[in-house]
Amino acid sequence: MRIGLGTLRWLHVATDALLVSLGWLGAYALRSTLADALGRPINPLDWYVQALPIVVLPWIGTCWWFGIYHSPRMRTPLDELQRLLRGGALGLLVLGSISFFFKELHFGRTVVVLSVAFNVCLQGASRLAFHALERRLRRSGCGDIPALIVGTGVPAIRLLQKLQDHPETGYRVVGFLDDCVELPEKDVANRPVLGNLDSLRSVALAHGVREIFVALPSLGHTRMLSLVLACEDLGITFRVVTNLFEVLTAGTQIDLVDDLPLVRLGRERVHAFYEPAKRVFDLVGGLAGLLLAGPLMSWVALRLRCSGASPLFVHERVGRGGRRFRMYKFRTLRDDVGHYEVAPRDRADPRITPYGRWLRNTSIDELPQLFNVLRGEMSLVGPRPEMPFIAAEYDEWQRRRLTVKPGITGLWQILGRKDLPMHENLQYDFYYIRNRSLLLDASILLRTIGAVLSRRGAF
Repeated sequence: MRIGLGTLRWLHVATDALLVSLGWLGAYALRSTLADALGRPINPLDWYVQALPIVVLPWIGTCWWFGIYHSPRMRTPLDELQRLLRGGALGLLVLGSISFFFKELHFGRTVVVLSVAFNVCLQGASRLAFHALERRLRRSGCGDIPALIVGTGVPAIRLLQKLQDHPETGYRVVGFLDDCVELPEKDVANRPVLGNLDSLRSVALAHGVREIFVALPSLGHTRMLSLVLACEDLGITFRVVTNLFEVLTAGTQIDLVDDLPLVRLGRERVHAFYEPAKRVFDLVGGLAGLLLAGPLMSWVALRLRCSGASPLFVHERVGRGGRRFRMYKFRTLRDDVGHYEVAPRDRADPRITPYGRWLRNTSIDELPQLFNVLRGEMSLVGPRPEMPFIAAEYDEWQRRRLTVKPGITGLWQILGRKDLPMHENLQYDFYYIRNRSLLLDASILLRTIGAVLSRRGAF
């Protein structure tokens, strides 16, 4: 009878549950042996046996949380060790918390620490054994994943050879896609050329493709993102063959097939509680911002009014879902400047008033947008809201920035600010949308403070 990868995973969980129990009882046995040497008695064995469920279940849960029982096909033994150590560290924290909050259990601290050491060692041996079994099953063709390679040149052929040389990765390449309108060849390296890039979705559906490898260096970022969005609803994972030096210097997480680096373009995953939590985050942050900046905003508005200018510049922008709203800013340009002219890209732009130049340099001109945040039209962090005539020209992948609320600040502002034209650098927004979280929002807000204080790219 041939065992499947799913069955093997549950067998691994059951084995680890047994090993954690042995580690817990083994730690008790060792502590009991050392009782005379330490000069302190230990509680009866029955107490520790009865506590097994509240020790084993949280420990297995933390291992599951860190993905120890989910085996990506290109994970290295070093990756396994790192996950196991992180799981062990969290397991120690969980056991320590149980001991603290349930003092009536009277766990010995020595037993807790020893059990963690035993568990890491026992689970390490278990993981190596199951890792070897998984690789053997994949070599035999169990759980093969149909894969498609975009490109027909040297990088694509090299990738195919690497996948064939390492069958334990479990990929079955169904064919290639070419970038040419008219296909010059019917097959490459004994694999069929199934079509061109325009037929990516139909080819993926016809062959049940679950992963796509992009091995076409000439493919631009915009077109690559369009390909990802074309298949996003199919649950297909994209991996890009890239230059190892570029990946390492960028600090990007990679997978390796032999010595060939692959960058994964993951699917968008947002926690179910992210949206309501973000709204609370915006309300608290917006109110706090108005309370702190209120006196400054009043002084700026009075100064602009005394100079004869209208304090606020009200501009129509495009928000979430394509809905238009009125965005507020302090006026920094002359009154005769048209509402929808291109924004200044130079500190010496003659349209900027002297006082407005200071407001723009310090980003104080953006503070009235806190009212937009409280109204629910904007968020503290998100893609910048664009003018209607620019949003009307968006490609399909660019319209993805309209699926979230626009923000006062975002990745584009802290990485490039106005050194880069906003509508030409939407990749930053695309990254934010696919990786957004409260932690990322908080990080962007903190880095925005540094960017504002340094006045980098602000004009």
